[in-house]
Amino acid sequence: MTGEREARESAYAALTDETRVRILLTLADQYDEAWSSGWPTFSELRGQVGVEDTSRFSYHLSELQDAFIQKEDGRYRPRIAALEIVAAIRAGSYKTQNDDKQYEIEQQETEYECPHCDRNLVAAYREHHLYIGCPDHGAAVAYPTPPRATENRSLDAVIDSTLRNHACDVRLLRNGVCPHCWGAAGLSLPRDSVPETYLHQDVPYATAACDTCWLSYPIPIAQTVLGHHAVEALYATHGLRSRDAQIGPHSLTQVSNVRTGEAVPTAAQVVVRLADGSVEFDLDESCRIRRYDASDTGLTQ
Repeated sequence: MTGEREARESAYAALTDETRVRILLTLADQYDEAWSSGWPTFSELRGQVGVEDTSRFSYHLSELQDAFIQKEDGRYRPRIAALEIVAAIRAGSYKTQNDDKQYEIEQQETEYECPHCDRNLVAAYREHHLYIGCPDHGAAVAYPTPPRATENRSLDAVIDSTLRNHACDVRLLRNGVCPHCWGAAGLSLPRDSVPETYLHQDVPYATAACDTCWLSYPIPIAQTVLGHHAVEALYATHGLRSRDAQIGPHSLTQVSNVRTGEAVPTAAQVVVRLADGSVEFDLDESCRIRRYDASDTGLTQ
């Protein structure tokens, strides 16, 4: 573990200088065209970054080599780690020394009512998270969302893009892949308890978790079928948006019947019903879909 910790500390230290960050940004900006025109040489890159002192530039470049930049035939190419750092900077998740911009959206009422009272759910964006919930009954959504998602978007548009992203995350988790670090991850059930601040405490929950990174949160069992094509087809048939599967009166949590235990042949059974249409899923302990029946939409497996 000591070697791993030292490697992490060395990587963090390499990003503490603004010149090194500019080097990464410069290489990322020419990522597409450089594959055909060629990656920059030392002198070309130094000119592009705008550093006159050759020795100083050489020192900073050497600090980035191997971990973030690869040198081939006298030319410099960014590694995936460099591109991930640039993406985090551009998304606003990682702040550079000169970035003092604040990304927040004040609390606003949504069109959705709390399932436990007559009050409308409220939403806000702060501290790199989208929050949606009832002031009295807890959170319906508390999802990490990078600041870039809020630029030139209304809060309603941020909600839409965030929930679409979460549906993609759930689909990856069902297939054993962490949507953030690409490590081994998944969904599992049962989960015995959830935080008191959660809006739905009276529904059965599963757990979304990664073996490697920070990802770990409770998720209603009904929502583990998010993003499945039969669910998407059912909602589209009824004129509903994909976000409606996660929040509001037509959310999977509200319109699904979930059964677990000895009453069903698999670990869990989820029946999603909208008006005159339904989809039935059989899930194993890892929330993998072993069988589904969507005969109302012409789909079955």
